[in-house]
Amino acid sequence: MVDGPMTGLSNRERQLLLMAASGHTDQSIANHLGISLATVGTYWGRVRIKLGPFNRTELVANYLKSQAEVTVASLKQENRQLIDDLDHKVKTEAALRASVEMFRGLLDHAPDAILIVNEKGRIEFANKQAARLFGYTGEEMIKMHVEDLVPVQLREGHIQYRLEYNSRPETRPMGNHLGTLALRKDGSEFHMATALSGMRTPRGLWVTCIIRDLTESLSDLKPA
Repeated sequence: MVDGPMTGLSNRERQLLLMAASGHTDQSIANHLGISLATVGTYWGRVRIKLGPFNRTELVANYLKSQAEVTVASLKQENRQLIDDLDHKVKTEAALRASVEMFRGLLDHAPDAILIVNEKGRIEFANKQAARLFGYTGEEMIKMHVEDLVPVQLREGHIQYRLEYNSRPETRPMGNHLGTLALRKDGSEFHMATALSGMRTPRGLWVTCIIRDLTESLSDLKPA
């Protein structure tokens, strides 16, 4: 994967940032990588030289932002035709029902997790990849609230974002400032990158959400 503004980082430096983003302390990073704590400090110094004189939290936040932006750009490019088809064909209530059925097979075979959410935040459709990613069955996800898929401490902010988006729907990325945290059925969390596309229908606003596990997309950087 291209790192955008993070291109200058070495693989070990990206490992350091990824492990810090996952909650590891410097001592834990040293243990996992088989290096000394002093060497971890040396790597942090190199990262600061390349990214700027930021503290540890800011360095991790900036790295996740960069990775999420690159991932969202890739996600939007790969799924542009799908978004365009839904935008153009889903115009009326009858067309919406027909289009959902027409595209169900296509969406279920899409490489990314896809949700269709109504303006109240209820999930109207979840493809097989979405069910797999969040650990639910497709039937369980239908009529769940989209806020159920983010950690409790982030739900109020997510609701505010959704209401703001509903007032000005457009195709745009969501949450790429930190790689928004998502919540699986088993309680585990992961960073996700998401692209949204809003569609006005007689039943209100429907939003197509295309989701990618940001951590999974960086799995090649994880230490053994």
